[in-house]
Amino acid sequence: MQVVYKAHEINVTKEKCLAGYTMLYWSIFRISDGFECDSGCMDSDDTVRTIVKVFKGRIDAELKEEDPWMEKAHE
Repeated sequence: MQVVYKAHEINVTKEKCLAGYTMLYWSIFRISDGFECDSGCMDSDDTVRTIVKVFKGRIDAELKEEDPWMEKAHE
């Protein structure tokens, strides 16, 4: 599922991994400059929609911070 939320693109999919069981994969990109805010995978029974809601909340929380995605820490 691909969602655009507050100038961020959230991608979440649920697919089988190489071991044969289902994993959730996600990525969040800032649309303005293509910055990868977060990405990863996890073994979870949560639905794709649930994870999208979690990341919408995270975007809301991060946008309140001065350095939302800890970019200065990576300089």
